[in-house]
Amino acid sequence: MTPSLLLSFRPIRSLPAACACALALAACHGHDGVDSGYGVGWVTVTNLTGDYGPPNVHFASYVVTIDSVTLTDSVGNVYTAISTAEPVDFTKLSNVAELWGNADIPVDTYVSATITLDYTNAQIAVYVNGVPTQTKVQFSGGAAVSQISITTLFDPNNPLVVTNSLSSTNAQRLSLDFDLSVSNTVDFTTTPFPTVTANPYMRFANAAPDTKKIRIRGPLINSNTSTGTYSLYERPFYDEVDNIGTLSIFNSDATIWNINGSVYTGAPGLVQLQSLSAGVTTTLAYTTFQVTPSTQNQQGQPTGTAGIFNSLYVVAGGSLESIYTEHLTGDVVARTDNGTTATLTLTNATVAGDEVELDQGYFQYLTGAPAYPTGTTTAITQVTLDSTTVVSAEGTAALQNLTYGSVAVGQQISAIGVYTSPAAGTIVLNATNQTSGSTAGQVRLLPTNLFGTLQSTATNSLTMNLQTIDEIPVSVFNFAGNGATTPAAGAFSVDTANAGGGAFASAAAGAPIFVSGFTSGFGAAPPDFDSFVNLQEAMTPDGVVSGVNLEADVPAVLQVLWSGTGTATPFATFTAGGLTIDLTNTALNSAVIQVGAESVPLTSLDGTLNIVPNPVANCVTPVPATSTQQPCLPLFSYGPITVPISATVTTAFNELLEFNTFSGFNASLKPTISTTELVTNLTATGYFNRSTNTFTANSVDVVL
Repeated sequence: MTPSLLLSFRPIRSLPAACACALALAACHGHDGVDSGYGVGWVTVTNLTGDYGPPNVHFASYVVTIDSVTLTDSVGNVYTAISTAEPVDFTKLSNVAELWGNADIPVDTYVSATITLDYTNAQIAVYVNGVPTQTKVQFSGGAAVSQISITTLFDPNNPLVVTNSLSSTNAQRLSLDFDLSVSNTVDFTTTPFPTVTANPYMRFANAAPDTKKIRIRGPLINSNTSTGTYSLYERPFYDEVDNIGTLSIFNSDATIWNINGSVYTGAPGLVQLQSLSAGVTTTLAYTTFQVTPSTQNQQGQPTGTAGIFNSLYVVAGGSLESIYTEHLTGDVVARTDNGTTATLTLTNATVAGDEVELDQGYFQYLTGAPAYPTGTTTAITQVTLDSTTVVSAEGTAALQNLTYGSVAVGQQISAIGVYTSPAAGTIVLNATNQTSGSTAGQVRLLPTNLFGTLQSTATNSLTMNLQTIDEIPVSVFNFAGNGATTPAAGAFSVDTANAGGGAFASAAAGAPIFVSGFTSGFGAAPPDFDSFVNLQEAMTPDGVVSGVNLEADVPAVLQVLWSGTGTATPFATFTAGGLTIDLTNTALNSAVIQVGAESVPLTSLDGTLNIVPNPVANCVTPVPATSTQQPCLPLFSYGPITVPISATVTTAFNELLEFNTFSGFNASLKPTISTTELVTNLTATGYFNRSTNTFTANSVDVVL
């Protein structure tokens, strides 16, 4: 048996729950006119590169504290934009960006930003043969972890220009992007744990480089059916104390609501929200950011004031954690059922809840799994449920009248219940309504992602050779009981009636295929899985969101690593229009494209991979400048390197340099690479088209 590992931390609570004006947040003082002297910035946080560490390394958890962001203007004045410290698991921010808060920023032109991270209580785990495993964390040279600051310079042709904003609903989105891939090295030979050496590479940009959905959390203030909005106090990352500004979120006729386990669509959800208690009802929304057409520039960016957040999917009430209950997420690897009560065994589980209830702290990251690769069902983390458990499906109104029998092996879940302290290596969350508290006993089926190769397609169905579920090897899962005949990973059947658009029906057998949706109910297979559009996923390059996607439509990460101190000749070609990797370089250690759980070595390709910048301003299908589609702007960077901040401020900093055009990136980086400034890592995010051997990059990071 692999023992479970409790990785716990407590949130920072140095500030009162009321707004702290020292933070300069929008909730602290209103804007009475255009001469307020402040503009508003919505600060989002994301992980650019999924759960990938260095090539062929996957993180199970990566918990560090984001401490603060400061901005420096063109004459050296420094302002704190936001400083509410929040522990964050960056592996949970692969497909979404979390709204950290809204910052009041003095009207000015800013040339750089400095982000401070705190690794003092870092909790980092890596997968070893499919099993989440604790690590020892250090800085370069074996130094003990502590706080570390990273300075990023904005593109000199696109600095952060903050203008007067009338209100906190009229603001500019600012994006804090962590490159998990180039920020770490992992040594698996050390004992008793692998060693992670962290050298964080994090950028702060005045536009996001992707179209990830934005997740917004916080307690309800009020709702307004006439305007189709509801308002909340921003309280991100499971923070249960700090209010980091206020925000109104817009409803639509297509918005899906999950309130206390009941599902609504459009206006009825907003009506139901009005019956909940303000101030204590927690809400969570997955949103898109709509730019006001008149305030876009040619790059699709807001020109000082932005627009609104539109909700795709909202969870509220007892469907989320509360002072009475705990909240546990994970993937079901086995299920036993005595006819009245079911016991689910989970892997890579996370539990959160009231600090008094959890003797290990507010959060526990519960690593450990059934023995790999035998697929045994030794309990590590368990959830109990029965006919009283309220069950609902995340992000869809099509799955109604669900019961505890709807939860099958392979399903990712979020469970609400009462936590039992660890005993004999077993963690138990009771999600039945026999527990205390009026909101106990709920399970939400979360969108679950499959990867494998296509075998065949038919009307509204496909069969695949299943390899991973949520990037966990399929051999970890014991499918016994999912059907009268146990589903076979080698011939896994998928119902595609609700998958939406996509070209998978014409794909050839053997093609890599990526499926999102929900397992069929326990005992109901076949089909083994129902595919649904995932409202939490990023949009595909052609703007079509599908529950089944081929390789070219799935966000990809290119990872290149050079050994030793690096190389002065990393590229075979490097022009203003793109680059290629020199695969003959003797210093080349690894070059691989990660597409979900798929790994594609560059050496396996038929020809040279061309890495080209995304030429589209909004990172998806070209649209008119008046479009209200969520914008993003490609971002290219390199560092660390010592340079002056500006022509007028010559104090040197170790910093990253950002560019919004590949030509500017090329013009600056190409002459910088030398025998004293060697390239050690490159990461690019975007989309890989095997048929053209092209990687279209929304972002490129080069480490010197």
